[in-house]
Amino acid sequence: MEENILSIKNLTKSFGETAALNNISFNINYGDFFGLIGPNGAGKSTLLKILYGIVVPDSGTINIKGLSFQSADYTKIKKIKYDLGVVPQDDNLDEDLTVYENLLIYSMYFGLPKKESSKRSDELLNFFNLNDKKFSKVADLSGGLRRRVMIARALINNPSLIILDEPTSGLDPEYRQNIWNKLKALNENGVTVLMSTHYMEEAEKLFKNMIILHRGNIVLRGKISDITLNKKSLEEIFLDIAKN
Repeated sequence: MEENILSIKNLTKSFGETAALNNISFNINYGDFFGLIGPNGAGKSTLLKILYGIVVPDSGTINIKGLSFQSADYTKIKKIKYDLGVVPQDDNLDEDLTVYENLLIYSMYFGLPKKESSKRSDELLNFFNLNDKKFSKVADLSGGLRRRVMIARALINNPSLIILDEPTSGLDPEYRQNIWNKLKALNENGVTVLMSTHYMEEAEKLFKNMIILHRGNIVLRGKISDITLNKKSLEEIFLDIAKN
């Protein structure tokens, strides 16, 4: 098996005169908890949207689990999506449906048999402590509970890699801590995690490896422990970069 679950080489994307990503390259190993950090406009969301097929890059190569696609070639994206879990920044749950129905209907995109889908949904509701909300309408849930449902839904196809775009943004500390614990448990159970955040405390608690993006460029990369070895906090490092 290859060491890298995800490999990105010379990825570029511009919107008009603005370079959102400027020839970036990095790898993520199987079992990693990998972080993307950067100020607004750094290119984090653009990168994640490219990975799950919403934005088409101008150039570069992406390899996920040994399957490569280049530039605007999305003929393989459907196959790649079958082994990805995606939690976008925006809440896109169906408010007219219950929590359970959101999971079941989403499972249909992956062709899961009804029995397997039902079993998997029940397992995820239990894992995220959502059993008592199983038949509640999504519209009646708090922001923290909705975020848990979104992560549960992203795992319905049992992905090897889950991609999360600022999953705890706007949540209170209690809900944020709960999601941290669940993501740690997923990673310990073998799920590779790629996640963006603007919370430095979150990055220091969760990430094993990370890159910092600034104006579409990777300005710092490595293990969290190595980056903060000089006793300078990640927040101080981040603020220094953002000033430039």
